[in-house]
Amino acid sequence: MAQFDWQGAWESSYFLTWLLSVWEGSLIYRAITAVFRYIGRVGPHSVVGRIVLSDWPDSEAFSRSLIGRFLLAFNGWVARPVRRAVPFFLGTWESSLFVRAGKAVIRWFQPYFASSFLCQTAVGYAGDTELAPAESDQRTVSPLLPLLGAALGLIALIPSPGEGQGGLNPTILLVLGVWGVAGLWLLAKVFTGDFSWRASSAFVPLLSFLLVAGAATWQSADRAASMQTFILWVTAGLAFFLMVNLTRNTRDVAAFMGPVMVAGVLMALWAMYQFKFPPVVEENWVDPSEGNLVRTFAGMNNPNYLAEFIELYTPIVVGLWVQQPKRRWLLTGVIGLLGIALLLTQSRAGWAAFAVAACVFILLRTARWSFLLVLAAIAAWIVAPASIKARVATALDPKHTSNVYRNNIRVGVLALIQKFWVLGSGLGGKAFTDVYQEFMLSGARAAHAHNTYLQMWAETGIFGLLTILWSLFTVVRRTLVVGAQKLRSPVVAAVAAAMVGVLVHAWAEHIWYNPKLLISFWAVAGLGMGLALGDKEGAKA
Repeated sequence: MAQFDWQGAWESSYFLTWLLSVWEGSLIYRAITAVFRYIGRVGPHSVVGRIVLSDWPDSEAFSRSLIGRFLLAFNGWVARPVRRAVPFFLGTWESSLFVRAGKAVIRWFQPYFASSFLCQTAVGYAGDTELAPAESDQRTVSPLLPLLGAALGLIALIPSPGEGQGGLNPTILLVLGVWGVAGLWLLAKVFTGDFSWRASSAFVPLLSFLLVAGAATWQSADRAASMQTFILWVTAGLAFFLMVNLTRNTRDVAAFMGPVMVAGVLMALWAMYQFKFPPVVEENWVDPSEGNLVRTFAGMNNPNYLAEFIELYTPIVVGLWVQQPKRRWLLTGVIGLLGIALLLTQSRAGWAAFAVAACVFILLRTARWSFLLVLAAIAAWIVAPASIKARVATALDPKHTSNVYRNNIRVGVLALIQKFWVLGSGLGGKAFTDVYQEFMLSGARAAHAHNTYLQMWAETGIFGLLTILWSLFTVVRRTLVVGAQKLRSPVVAAVAAAMVGVLVHAWAEHIWYNPKLLISFWAVAGLGMGLALGDKEGAKA
């Protein structure tokens, strides 16, 4: 059945046509567009423009290098014997008892779950999603993408056990999940004899940071704890590499996001339950002057972590919605539930980050609607309940306890950086807190600096800060440039918006303190870089 084009009807309405004509004829709009046209003409040919708009290292140049030629030769040596053995192993696998039992279980349970809301959210979008004009339909979706989505999404539902408590440890499960998917990816390469992989311009800066992080681990104040954090960073880099190589078009994104959206829906329902029946929380989450303020956190152990999870993935769901997949009503429900959960976290930095992400997405994809941002902000402030307005107002109050607390922490962190500015105190929160105690002000005890940029400087020194900023710049730059191209998928712009939003949140929180968010962040970054590369195969290895 044909779907009614609500977006087309809205855009062609008399009211919006008149409003857009007034806006586009205004002096402000013409001045802004003139500036952007000038930058577009001059910028790409300048030194800065070539640095910002070009990829380095170029995958073709890499394949011609000595390392690239060696990897090409190695591919040939390994591929020939593997191709001969593949038919035998595949036949044995397909006829195995394990595979036949798995197919039987799927046939039995499929009728019971196929029509459920969560099942429709988790599966089917890869086939339903319409590709953007610049995307190619030359390959099938990898079954590893839903597995990776399940590892990053569903494991996030498991709360981390408190100190001295037993139970499942989601961090261990997440690391095993990512490495397990990597093992399956490598096994598939062996079976097919295709050892190609894609070179992203972000690999060099990210590898540079991992080298610096390894050095920071070696000279850490707590080497054992830093080694655990280093393993998490290596796992995050592996998730980035996998997403770059598995993601080509929007259908790949939809396959990955299915389990993540299920996790988001369950997390939102959990947050609503906590709002109705508030759990016991830490005293420093709520200022006494704010009364009985309820902050929800679901399975993330902290309201700010839940806000970061939502602001990282919700823009991607919005990007899928804009690309007009089937069952759009279902995506609308997912977006609505995630939005409610974000409000219930009472995270002011999370709200600001989401607002910034929305602005970036609109400016990239529909700049002519930019005036609606002001109208939407005014309307949101008018309809917002008094509790939300009061919560926002506290962010601007320098005497509010949370602002005073953060400022006191930063005084101690800056004193730490002044002494350890070259090499840092050591990778990870444990090494940081061991050293921070020497510099902290009274009453400013903290597990991290409440600022990601200061935290990375404190942990890994100036070289760690520079390499991580280089990595972030490379990813954000590439997704912004490609996301602004109208023929490319709006999901690329959504990834760029999500990255910018979370990095805004990073000024008020350490966004990588939670392992779930650390690995998810770099997986989303890899997703954006994979979409930006499109069907380019890159280097061979």
